[in-house]
Amino acid sequence: MWWWLGGGMWTAVCVASLGFRAAHHRLLAHRPPRAAPTDDPPGPHACAYLRGGARRTAQTALTALYLAGLVTVVGNRIVRADATGAAGRGLPADPVEAAALALCRSGRGERGTRTEGRVERSRAVRRLGTSLGEEGLLLHTRPAARLEEWRSVVFMTGLSAFVVGMVAMGALDGPDGVGAAWTAVLSPVLGLLSLVPVVRVPVTPRGPTETGRRLTETLPTGTSDTDRVLYQVAALGTGSSVMPQDLRRALWRPAPSDHRPDDHPPGLGGVGL
Repeated sequence: MWWWLGGGMWTAVCVASLGFRAAHHRLLAHRPPRAAPTDDPPGPHACAYLRGGARRTAQTALTALYLAGLVTVVGNRIVRADATGAAGRGLPADPVEAAALALCRSGRGERGTRTEGRVERSRAVRRLGTSLGEEGLLLHTRPAARLEEWRSVVFMTGLSAFVVGMVAMGALDGPDGVGAAWTAVLSPVLGLLSLVPVVRVPVTPRGPTETGRRLTETLPTGTSDTDRVLYQVAALGTGSSVMPQDLRRALWRPAPSDHRPDDHPPGLGGVGL
């Protein structure tokens, strides 16, 4: 039994290590497949992703829906407008806004922060991030994401090899003592060796590249009042004074370092916007 268990563990460790090395090589060899546009400024949602990540993009999308009358806010819940209330407005043309609208619930709606999280994790927002990475505007490209996935696999298999080795030490006096001995010796060694390159390779940084930062240093004003509001939300998120007050209250979250049991969102309990 120990020969089969040890052999399977050693194979898993080797496969994980080779996968991590291959992913690291692809990341080093990666070049953006297409050049970023230098003349046209990024749209509000792309700008939001560059300034604040997927969560900021979710905030601009929900703000756009609110301004278009496609969602309302009741207390701290975001509610999708019914067919009568949204008649004549049509569906948003922007794919991020269309995905956000599809994730908003009608009836009683859903808590604002939960709706924001659903939009943040949506496929449309992930596609936007991938597109920005392919244009060389984001550091965290798809190869970098794959590298981090393999990093987790190597950690899991390496630690599992240690556990198997420790368990095998307790079976040295059993009927399969030779197999247990080999497993007890090789599993921890291979697990340790697999973790060395993972520790040496730094975690890939996230955020915009130098080009991405340069494109968002000066925010465009847009061609309409809605665009101007969205660009301000893209820059500041819920800290923007132009975000509708009730939507801002529904999306507000206390900073982890500033949380107090008696915290109230802006606009409540005497705390002004």
